Amino acid sequence: MVCQVKIRKWALSLFFCLGVIACATAQEFRFTTNVSSTRVAQDEPFQIQFMLENASNVASFTPPAFTDFEVMQGPSQVQGQSIYNGRRSEYIALIYVLQPKRTGNFTLSGAMARVNGNVVHSNPVTIEVIKSVNHNAAPPQAPTQQPPGFQPSHRGPDEDVAEGILRKGEDVDAKLRKNIFLKVDVDKTNLYEGEQLTATYKLYTRLPTNSSVTRVPAFKGFSAKDIELPNPPQATTERINGQLFKVFTIRKTLLFPLQSGNLELDPVEVDNQVRLVKLSHDNRKRSRDPFEDFFNDPGFKDPFNDPFFDDFFNRPEVSYEDVPYKIQSTPVKITVKPLPVDTRPPSYNGAVGHFNMSATIDKTTLTTDDALTLKVNISGQGNVNLLNQPKVEIPGSFEKYDPKVTDNIEKNSNPLSGSRQFEFALMPLEAGDQTIPPVEFSYFDPVAHAYKTIKSQAFNIKVTPGKQNKRDKEDFSVDKNVLIPVHLAPQRWSKDAGFLLGSVWYYLLLLIPIIALIAGILYRRRQHYQQNNAALLKHRYANKAALKRLELAARYLKEGKDRAFYEETSRAVWGYLSHKLEIPFADLNKQLVQNKLAGRRINGENTLQLFDLLDNCEMALYAPAQSNDKMQGTYQQAVKVISQLEEQLKTKQQVV
Repeated sequence: MVCQVKIRKWALSLFFCLGVIACATAQEFRFTTNVSSTRVAQDEPFQIQFMLENASNVASFTPPAFTDFEVMQGPSQVQGQSIYNGRRSEYIALIYVLQPKRTGNFTLSGAMARVNGNVVHSNPVTIEVIKSVNHNAAPPQAPTQQPPGFQPSHRGPDEDVAEGILRKGEDVDAKLRKNIFLKVDVDKTNLYEGEQLTATYKLYTRLPTNSSVTRVPAFKGFSAKDIELPNPPQATTERINGQLFKVFTIRKTLLFPLQSGNLELDPVEVDNQVRLVKLSHDNRKRSRDPFEDFFNDPGFKDPFNDPFFDDFFNRPEVSYEDVPYKIQSTPVKITVKPLPVDTRPPSYNGAVGHFNMSATIDKTTLTTDDALTLKVNISGQGNVNLLNQPKVEIPGSFEKYDPKVTDNIEKNSNPLSGSRQFEFALMPLEAGDQTIPPVEFSYFDPVAHAYKTIKSQAFNIKVTPGKQNKRDKEDFSVDKNVLIPVHLAPQRWSKDAGFLLGSVWYYLLLLIPIIALIAGILYRRRQHYQQNNAALLKHRYANKAALKRLELAARYLKEGKDRAFYEETSRAVWGYLSHKLEIPFADLNKQLVQNKLAGRRINGENTLQLFDLLDNCEMALYAPAQSNDKMQGTYQQAVKVISQLEEQLKTKQQVV
């Protein structure tokens, strides 16, 4: 019984909390009157809208008396949702198109509606009517449903509709230029070589549009790291010159200049299909009883079923036009200053930003049979992804191997933050007390405009001798220790020649160890040469490495991971070009690749297919999700391009 009482109290408390939260998050009800313009000419039609936000159980609606105005059209019903600054609201709107009968100042009283049994009124508005100026003015149009594929507005319907109407005699190009444009925001235009620059490409629009990126910027002279953006893109709002725009972030990239001088950020290009509303003028007759149709509409009983506007294009007086509009952003000039040379410390190797460094060893006592691990960890903010190994002085009593590099970069961090760890394996060659000098790391601080150096402590190592593997071999053969009998008389000696001794085969067999020794020496030299010439190995096995990456891309293709598929395909092609053409990965660009291929007498269709493949991969990373058929075609194209280039590079020599 006590348990049941506790459960009931817990349930009542939970319901009470949920009720408090529901009341706190309830949307505010508003009933407003908006007009497209408060100052109109006598022969100029204008739009008036009565909007109920977050209303439920609307029983009746009464518009004000339009005594001094002629109703040209309406009421038009609009219902849907609006999202502004992350707040969602639902609305019902009644829209009329009015035309003044005479000049003067007129006040339209608010409309009246009954909501949840209560009578509410909207705000009154004052209209100033002046003498006619333009006799060809066309009436403003009612809002329309956003067609499939078009992004809905994040503002109320009145502001979008006013800009989405194509009026008679209006210049379409001027309207598009005014309401849709691209902008590049950079946090700095003057910086040091290696210092981070953040570039954000944005699309601003006040019109319903379906947009696709057709050209992505090529950041020549920069190392680029993109910040992942929501897919599909999420819109925000910005006010420019008093007008509210919907803003989509196309690309946000962290850039690190690799050279000094005057550099330029290439523009991004976007194709838009803009939908403009048009209205025929032969249907201006006012309906007999518009509110009867409005309140008997089944959709009104559940007005928020449709997340956006009602279907308005089925009405005979309304039509629309899809206008193609291609835009591109303005190139941005960047001035990159070289790093100071006079004060550059010897241990500096390209780090720019603000960093910390730590160095540790895993043991201080070991034998000559053991290995020692030295870990150097560099963390901070800056070009973490471009850090080179710090200066590590290893005494000759240790054998040092190439370090293992481990990255831990924070995802979508801005400024770029994280760490890079270098793990050195050291093998002692002799016993005794050894000392590893301090590890030294230098970086350039762009805020302080100076170099800074960090040093670790020295490491004292005690090395003891290991196990002795060299031992004299013991002979345990039979009668090894038996004394041979002493013969006092002279013995008879005889020569017993076998069939092989002294023959040709005998001397040929003697040559086999010599031939094997020479072959082993040549093999060892060849292996040593290949180990010291990593570029040769990369060049030789570039095709196998690229096809191995394409196998991983094929797995992503089967799993439907389009972004991972295009990233792996792009890495496979760029990696193949870097290894095969012997171009450092940081210096790769299309122009340099084209010059290298031209030097090998490779031009024409293969080069075009290669650059088309790279462009397709780049665009697919920033465009909406791709179809499986298109991804399959990209995969087949990558295999074909790499195979054809491999055959041509084998047969054609470089031009001298």
